[in-house]
Amino acid sequence: MRVVGYARLSRASEDSTSIPKQRDEIERAASNRGWDLVGIEEDADSSATRTRLDRPGLTEARRRIAAGEADALLCWRLDRVARSVVDMSTLLDEGLQVVSATEPLDTTDAMGRAMVEILQVFAAMESRTTGERAKATKAFLKSRGRWGGGPRPYGFEPVPASDGVGKVLRVVEEEAAVVRRIFEALDSGAGAYAVARSLNANGVPTPTRRGGWQPSTVLNLARSWHVSGYLSERVAPGSRERRRVLGEDGEPVRPWVPLVPDDLAERVRTLVTSVALDEARSEATKRGLSGETRRLLSGLAFCRCGERLLVKTRKGRAFYGCRGLGEGSHVLADAEAVEEAATEQALALWGSFRVTDVEVERTSTADALADVERDLAVLGAEIVRPGADVAALSARISALSEERARLEATEDRVVRRTRTETYAEAWDGWSDEERREHLKILGAEVTIRAASRRGAWDPSRVVVSGELDYLAGQAD
Repeated sequence: MRVVGYARLSRASEDSTSIPKQRDEIERAASNRGWDLVGIEEDADSSATRTRLDRPGLTEARRRIAAGEADALLCWRLDRVARSVVDMSTLLDEGLQVVSATEPLDTTDAMGRAMVEILQVFAAMESRTTGERAKATKAFLKSRGRWGGGPRPYGFEPVPASDGVGKVLRVVEEEAAVVRRIFEALDSGAGAYAVARSLNANGVPTPTRRGGWQPSTVLNLARSWHVSGYLSERVAPGSRERRRVLGEDGEPVRPWVPLVPDDLAERVRTLVTSVALDEARSEATKRGLSGETRRLLSGLAFCRCGERLLVKTRKGRAFYGCRGLGEGSHVLADAEAVEEAATEQALALWGSFRVTDVEVERTSTADALADVERDLAVLGAEIVRPGADVAALSARISALSEERARLEATEDRVVRRTRTETYAEAWDGWSDEERREHLKILGAEVTIRAASRRGAWDPSRVVVSGELDYLAGQAD
């Protein structure tokens, strides 16, 4: 039999599995079995977990076998070729025969192929079990009031626990003072933007020690639980939202010294949580204009002097007013009247233009994949029992392995639904935020002229303009 050798090394420090050693074992195995070794392909410093089957050496070995230059692949150990059930199944399904030089594994016969598939199932299960053990260890440490690891929480530093089990958090006084400063400023009515700007002006290092303070950094710190001494965890994998860890008595675990008083922390946490849910306030914070009310024409309305108009509130009524009011500019107009006039003009200009709304729905294969994984694990346990029907179980394992490969290779199905309407038809169904975004897309600018007579409203004071030539071309 003609064989092509394959050697792989994940890291150069793996002396026990060095490329030269693997080549020696491959050459010795081929010689002892009387096989013709047509060459040895290799991938140095290449992880089978990260690169999967996308490796130059393995690709060349597969090409040589497909071209008829060799009959099988000879490796030092099976894990040099693949560490995934799906990857091994892919190779076997394309007709690749794999033989291990140091293990009793040979896929050139049916029983050898079945054993390879079984071992790959257990290898994958062991990998997942390792992850579960890590999670269990982390949960145990948290139940004992220990730090669970990861980026250290600002205001604390991890140190070994006195009983030798895990680590605990110790207050960093310099950072704790910054935390208290932030909470007191927010509690007094300062916006996150203003707090971040003040910290940067004073040269206060950020939690990551890189870049400057951002409004989001301030808000995340104010929403955190560690500043009150609580252990916390993610609500769900990948989620940014965190919740307090509960002990066996159902009460939150609180092993650390609070950095701020409870009443202050609660007030600020409630404040910033409500702000985070208010998208308009969030946008205002980003622009450094916290406290400005958001209206339909916020950011789009301009004074005759060129200044962007702000929304001002007087006696419960909203107005668009110039920053320079009182300095020679007299533009101050009722917000509802301005918006009504601007809407009428905008729809006259662009109401016949069509807008397409796309709704995307994704269907996930995660549930089906989980069922296949569970069935493979059960079959893997059954096949090693005394008296098991190995042939039948192997066939089922092979079929399930193919199904898993298919599911993992299948992208989530995407369904797109489109609805096309004119701007005039869609306008009433949009929120002010959506209307404002469309006006931005249209390049709309609203100029408000000064009143010709005090106390009198004239809709002609409002002038809406946009990039009509460009848009007309797009419509064509």
